[in-house]
Amino acid sequence: MQRVRTATEYSLDWLEIERPSPLSDNRIEQAIQSVLTGALDHDISDIVYTNFKKEATNWIFNSKLNQLTGLDTFTRLDIINGCTQFIDNLYMQGTVQVLKDDYRYHQRLGKAQFAELGQLKNYVPFVIAMPFPQVGKAHVNMKELLDEAFDKHIPVHIDGAWVSCCRDVDFDFSHPAIRSLGISLSKGLGLGWNRIGLRWTKDSVQDSVSIMNDFNMNNRALAMIGLHFVRNFESDYLWNTHGERYYKVCKDFNLTPTSSIYLALKDGSPVGVSPLIRYLEK
Repeated sequence: MQRVRTATEYSLDWLEIERPSPLSDNRIEQAIQSVLTGALDHDISDIVYTNFKKEATNWIFNSKLNQLTGLDTFTRLDIINGCTQFIDNLYMQGTVQVLKDDYRYHQRLGKAQFAELGQLKNYVPFVIAMPFPQVGKAHVNMKELLDEAFDKHIPVHIDGAWVSCCRDVDFDFSHPAIRSLGISLSKGLGLGWNRIGLRWTKDSVQDSVSIMNDFNMNNRALAMIGLHFVRNFESDYLWNTHGERYYKVCKDFNLTPTSSIYLALKDGSPVGVSPLIRYLEK
């Protein structure tokens, strides 16, 4: 059940231009197979949700390769079906503004207002990915964007879909403009097929995410599988395992490294390198 294409030759032809794919590897593939054949904790009680919140939080924030702070400024924690649900829930509540080069899902939905630094619209919620897809790290103007949002009374929601597959990210989530944060395990543990993650909020809200959590309506199987993976793979797993391969690919093909294990820059534009990392692993 291979989740990522493996290059059949070590060449530029295997760089992914249109849609870079998150990195999976042999060990992750074996874990997927074991899950599909029943290698899970058989407890399906509500404790699954409690354990997932605690253990996934520790897995993310115990990273030794990133400096992620400010988690103590959030007051509520909920399970989400990946960052896609996190984003969808925001659109359900009204108009959202994003940067044009952010996650393409916003363009596919066709509902976002596009904004730029210095022209954010007062009071309109602003969603931004951190790390940012075009650069594989925090947006170069992240501080300025957050400060502008605070001055204009704009609630900021951080899409942290890539946090779990990154290194060298130094970010403080306590900035007063930030009102919520979503992080999924998809990118860091090859779990795009089993979308599961967490949302932290600073405000008391009643929405589709909080209601599902309050009434234990989340899919238990997703949480059980997420638990299985955080218990069997250490924090920073992909970088610790494939970091040397990643930098070799970047050096061999004259690419600029990013903070994301599966993304590099070629002439300033993002390209995926997962197939080539898999080739070196093979």
